[in-house]
Amino acid sequence: MMKYWKLLIYAGAAMVAQAAEVEWMHDVENAAAKAAQQGKMMLVEFTGSDWCKACVLQKKNVLVKPAFADWVQKNYIPVEMDVPMNAALVGGEAQLNKNKKFCDDFGIRIFPSLMIFTPELVLLGGLQGSSDSPQSAIAALGQYKTLVESYQSAMALNGEARALALFDVYQQLPQEYQKVNYALMQLIVDSDKMNRTGIRDIYMPIQQMKELEKKLNAALTFESKLAILDAAVPQALPVNKSSMLKQKEMLLKGEVMRLLKKPGSVEDILKARDLSIQAVECTENEKTHAKQKQQILEYFADPETLFKTRSAS
Repeated sequence: MMKYWKLLIYAGAAMVAQAAEVEWMHDVENAAAKAAQQGKMMLVEFTGSDWCKACVLQKKNVLVKPAFADWVQKNYIPVEMDVPMNAALVGGEAQLNKNKKFCDDFGIRIFPSLMIFTPELVLLGGLQGSSDSPQSAIAALGQYKTLVESYQSAMALNGEARALALFDVYQQLPQEYQKVNYALMQLIVDSDKMNRTGIRDIYMPIQQMKELEKKLNAALTFESKLAILDAAVPQALPVNKSSMLKQKEMLLKGEVMRLLKKPGSVEDILKARDLSIQAVECTENEKTHAKQKQQILEYFADPETLFKTRSAS
């Protein structure tokens, strides 16, 4: 009989241990696909595993506890978004940079955070900062149940009905979540052909700048980046034009500084002069253009002497 009870105790302990094991995923795209397949939301834990003491405590006091582990496994696809100091903990610099970008894209500045995402990567809310017990974490996250259900109901609709229902979800979000919810904006725009919600007016400038940023990040040379900006500025939406011109100005000034730091020839000096004039033309205060251009021409008046001076420094 004693042996029988020992077996029951061991079996019970094994079940508790098994219940406390959350199967955290680490690739958000794969997790999103799994969430869509199972009709669930994702619960993304933002953590710094080797530097954030509050993250370590929350894991010990909340995340591995059976009550929380069982709850999260039942209701969500759990995802760990780790941004450690040691890149090896997440498989290298490439994955670390990917995780950092995800945090930046959604304005995550507080660690730890447990945030609710849809399979479409719409941020619906969550718990920013640590929790001291499974019960308090579950209660905090449970406040978003109605919003999650509203989102799911909206996604079951089509056309303008979906757009209006999703817009209602958008309006219920705190302003800090509205600003970073590009996926939600896109879903609304795609269904709102007549722009009855007005979201298109918010989304399109953001999308234009995101597309420009993507192209610039992919470009490897000054010349290719300049060509991208030269093509983008004439197509800029009014709200984006100043920002694009400022980016072009900074790019030009950076190249001028590089050329003047250690010019290889007089041609580099002449190129720096021409780029400086282009940078002036990026500023919107046209009244100062003539004066600034004159100052540039005076500085570059003797290219050969300037080359000797700059190359010797």
